[in-house]
Amino acid sequence: MTESVRWRNVCRCVSWFRGIINVLRRTGTVGKEADMAVGLEEFLDTGGFVPHGVCLLWRPDILMLHVASDVLIGLSYFSIPVALIYFVMRRRDVAFGWMALLFALFIIACGTTHFLSVWTLWTPDYVLEGLVKLITAFVSLATAAALWWLMPRLLALPSPRQLEASNRALELEVETRREMEARYSSFFNNLGEALFIVQVLPDGDFAYGAINPALARIGGLDPDRLRDRRVRDAVKPELADLVIPRYTACRDSGKTIDYEETLDMPAGQRVFHTMLVPVKDAAGRVVQILGSGRDVTERKRLQEEVIQTSKLATLGTLAAGMAHEMSQPLNIIRLWTENTLTRLQDNLLEPARAEKALRLVIEQTERMGKLIDHVRMFGRRDGGGMRSFHPADCVQSAVELVRHQYRQEGIEIVEKGWSAQLAVSGRPLELEQVILNLFSNARDAIIALRATGGAAGRIMVAVGDDPDGYSVVIQVTDDGGGIDPAVLPQIFDPFFTTKEVGKGSGLGLSIGYGIIDGMGGRIEARNVDLEGGGRGVRFTITLPSQPVSSVDREFSHA
Repeated sequence: MTESVRWRNVCRCVSWFRGIINVLRRTGTVGKEADMAVGLEEFLDTGGFVPHGVCLLWRPDILMLHVASDVLIGLSYFSIPVALIYFVMRRRDVAFGWMALLFALFIIACGTTHFLSVWTLWTPDYVLEGLVKLITAFVSLATAAALWWLMPRLLALPSPRQLEASNRALELEVETRREMEARYSSFFNNLGEALFIVQVLPDGDFAYGAINPALARIGGLDPDRLRDRRVRDAVKPELADLVIPRYTACRDSGKTIDYEETLDMPAGQRVFHTMLVPVKDAAGRVVQILGSGRDVTERKRLQEEVIQTSKLATLGTLAAGMAHEMSQPLNIIRLWTENTLTRLQDNLLEPARAEKALRLVIEQTERMGKLIDHVRMFGRRDGGGMRSFHPADCVQSAVELVRHQYRQEGIEIVEKGWSAQLAVSGRPLELEQVILNLFSNARDAIIALRATGGAAGRIMVAVGDDPDGYSVVIQVTDDGGGIDPAVLPQIFDPFFTTKEVGKGSGLGLSIGYGIIDGMGGRIEARNVDLEGGGRGVRFTITLPSQPVSSVDREFSHA
């Protein structure tokens, strides 16, 4: 570089500094009273400035170095915010998206300062450059403050390794649940028992969620027709009236219930042993009912056949006594009729005596009619369902049926404690059959004891409400000497008997046990010591006034 050029540049720098000094002087002499518009105009005035290229002595190589570097940096700074904004717009779920936008604004401001650095190489707009830097400073401070404020939350975000481990755990859980669902679906669809799901709607009504193929096959139901439909809309009104009270009881109690019911379904009448299990949500409200039903129609039919056979056998045992019951009123009728006819033939019949004879005949025929009706009713097949009745009436009927026969054999039936007021659920004739079987066993024990020279001849019957107020207790006690304690626990087993061969089938007590168990009750036997030094067996039947679950029933028998 020549000496003249060097001095020329020095003069330019001196002139530039002199301009700055003049501006400062003018600013200092104006004072507070100066007009703001004039001050702003002077502040924005760039007449006294020289371009930045002067300081670089306008060397092309240095100028190109600065221009290229600032342009590349500025372009990069402008492309990064575009990428950030694109990322945030495409990933709406990203956490702290607003922070990315703040970074984008900060980077744009920084990129603008680099472009202004290129501009001021030739144009001395240093005030504009300073304002942009001021804006960049504020944006930088806000970004830094926001970053440090978010730092604890950012550090709490899971790392990629943690996310990978969580994803693996989730995949394993999903796979496990899929296996469980497949297993449940296989269990639900292939089990032979009837399964169904009842949804408890927000208004308290019920809707079928699903039924398995076994229930569809047994009941003749269409799973697609029942799914997601209210019970009253999905089945016949008669069927809905039977099942809805059961669902309501399970929902209100929140406990598992089981029961036996006879339902008229599209495939015909079926008997189910049903269990309902409530499913509760986190708040403890029943939202679903899981139901299972076992078709016991054939088993109930076989049980009724066995009960009917036993009932006819009981009538056969009582045949001799019933023949006596029939012959006694017939003899009375014959004697009074013959006497009345003789007096009529001899013209000695008085109206009062004739009236007495006819009334006596009517009373005896009514007695025979009642006996015949009772035997006919007892001997017929009981096809009715469970109903509510007073057990004392059944006990009284059984007593009246055998009282006269046992009296002829010197056996007295003593009634005491006849205070039962509660009703039970079951079949009256079946309960009467159980009582008659206990009377028959007591009679056989008394006769067997007499054969060995012992004194016996009383059967005590008592019916009363239990002090708990929830059950009825029936006791049948004899003075026939009792049962060997070694075999007492086995007397309710099928085909077990203490009688001689040919004198007992061993099914009477077993059938009685099944009848009482079907009514939700229990029957027990124990030896007792009686007044006067006698000994015998006391059978105690306890029947609940309300149905109980099979679990409670098994516990009571245990």
